[in-house]
Amino acid sequence: MNKKIVVNAGIVLQLMNNAHGLTYMELKEKSQFSDKELSMAIGWLACENKILFSSDDDKLYLNGYFYF
Repeated sequence: MNKKIVVNAGIVLQLMNNAHGLTYMELKEKSQFSDKELSMAIGWLACENKILFSSDDDKLYLNGYFYF
């Protein structure tokens, strides 16, 4: 299970890096992951400090985050 979370997190990170901020629903649509799979992937990325959260007009956006 843990390996699948890491793989899914990599896919989510790629999707976020190809766009400037995606909502949870946009990520779910693009990834075709279940709520459980997507939530675990986002949680993994948050623990690894590879995701930024921002909000605008009552929407929460997720962005990939890299150290340069």
